[in-house]
Amino acid sequence: MATGKLARRVQTVLGPVDPSDLGLTITHEHFLIDFRVVFLQPKGPGEDALAREPITLQNLGWVRFNWASSLENLRYEDEQLAIREVSHYARAGGRTVVDATSVGLKRNPRALANISRASGLNIVMGSGYYVQAAHPAGYGARDAFDVASEIVKDITDGVDGSGIRSGIIGEIGCSWPWTDDERKSVLAAVMAQRETGAPVLIHPGRGEQAPIEIVNFIASNGGDLKRTIMGHIERTIFNPKVLDELASTGVYLEYDLFGHDSSHYPFAPQTYMPSDAQRIEQIERLIAGGHLDQIVLAHDICSRHRMREYGGHGFDHIPARVVPWMLARGMSQAQVDRMLIDNPARILTFS
Repeated sequence: MATGKLARRVQTVLGPVDPSDLGLTITHEHFLIDFRVVFLQPKGPGEDALAREPITLQNLGWVRFNWASSLENLRYEDEQLAIREVSHYARAGGRTVVDATSVGLKRNPRALANISRASGLNIVMGSGYYVQAAHPAGYGARDAFDVASEIVKDITDGVDGSGIRSGIIGEIGCSWPWTDDERKSVLAAVMAQRETGAPVLIHPGRGEQAPIEIVNFIASNGGDLKRTIMGHIERTIFNPKVLDELASTGVYLEYDLFGHDSSHYPFAPQTYMPSDAQRIEQIERLIAGGHLDQIVLAHDICSRHRMREYGGHGFDHIPARVVPWMLARGMSQAQVDRMLIDNPARILTFS
């Protein structure tokens, strides 16, 4: 478990900080990403050309509905764009962001350090591997011990010789049904957590039983469920009984798609993407059930169309618009602070 510099500290790209310094924190974003691994070829007549067009006001409506079918939408690696975008979050009172970009999505530690310096924000960088489709060549031949050692090195020494260290294991990607290599990735995350005391963030597959199956796997391999965040709750679980079962395990429940403004979910069109109002309703239900201390919030911005410069809601959506909405519905400031300040500080602090 964590010792020395990391014990009871939060690791950011600029070094360890005291948990009390985090302030308002969103726990799952992507300042820079190459997300083309999820590209879906559009099927409508004449839409092939749209997939390759730059984003404009003329095609923005199509992009919002078919966001995974626009190649430009799925990639942004401009530090200056990121700095401009996160400045809105800082002005809205934000202090800390978890950049959950893991291996396979073009993680860039030096750029994150530059963004942190320019914006004044604390940035916690991810580690480990995304879904199998994003795994690099040769991953299948590696064992869990090897992958775990890489994650530990990212946390203790830094990424790729940069000296810039990860502060969270994740997002660890799983499909549905999940693959053997993804199980290996989760096992390696558990092993690295046991050695370092770092929190783990899971990207579950798009099946309602996926989170429970992953949680059971983590527990059976000695992982700490109270040091684990299950991401993408709202796009995965629709049955309240299944949600209650997951909540009863003690994992953190991450509502991380605030601002997604199209109910069409291209990766699971038989389901839907809930609205912000539905997210808030689910959160209110969880609070009433005694699970306030397990809830964390984010936007998971991973495409251009959700950025302000492309007509989107931006990184400030939660503090600037969602929080006032929650308060207007009767949530207390203390409850909001628990989700956006206290809970993130607790899970991000190395145990």
